[in-house]
Amino acid sequence: MEKKLSSFERQLMLDEIMFYSICSDQDRQKILDQQPMTFDDFRRLSLLTDYLELEHLHKFIWDLHGYKFMDEMDNLYDKCKDGSEELPDMLIETGHWLDDFWKQAPNTTVSFLLRKVFSDGLKSPRKKASITLYPLPDKGKSMS
Repeated sequence: MEKKLSSFERQLMLDEIMFYSICSDQDRQKILDQQPMTFDDFRRLSLLTDYLELEHLHKFIWDLHGYKFMDEMDNLYDKCKDGSEELPDMLIETGHWLDDFWKQAPNTTVSFLLRKVFSDGLKSPRKKASITLYPLPDKGKSMS
């Protein structure tokens, strides 16, 4: 008899069906570890899955790839904490990622809908339960 899917596995499959139907084949291969993923790929795919509220796929990406980029995440966290001059450029970069994603959508309807979601996404309050929280990097520093 076939094992019944857990709630997480079922929701992950639904998230994957949705995301893989609109992302590039290259992004799908990177998520599934069939192609190398860079830190920028990791940040971009994390942003996209979070923006689209694909909580289970977002967690899957972090679980599968996050450990590879711990040093880069520590550095990025320090830049954010210290108010680095690079922050405005990083925010512009994330906007480019969103633009590139809706422009590569499989058809004009999906493209229009993604553009609408991305343009309104941060304006609406999000439920706390839909935000995946990860522990802050611990580099032996006090956060007080």
